[in-house]
Amino acid sequence: MVSVSEVGDYCQIMFHDGLDTDDEPYFMIQSQFEFPGDGECHFESHVEELIEDSKAKSIFLSKTKLSLSYGENPNHEVEIEYDLQGLDFQELASMFKKMMPELKVGV
Repeated sequence: MVSVSEVGDYCQIMFHDGLDTDDEPYFMIQSQFEFPGDGECHFESHVEELIEDSKAKSIFLSKTKLSLSYGENPNHEVEIEYDLQGLDFQELASMFKKMMPELKVGV
């Protein structure tokens, strides 16, 4: 499942399997616009090694997959598969462009 939310100056994209359990696999990207920053996002996951505040380096987005690179040492490469159509995909692509305007979102 993919969910996109925006509340005030805060944006979030969440990828999860919809099981609603304590140990549910997930990957989340958060960004805030309340205080001007340098384009860093907060990346969070059930995999502790993937948690980091950093800039995204590259992103490719399709209706079925996200490929994302972020971080410094080490550089993290994440691929997530899902299935989005129509307006749901447009909403996801628009949120990525808002959260990471310095990157060209490959679609």
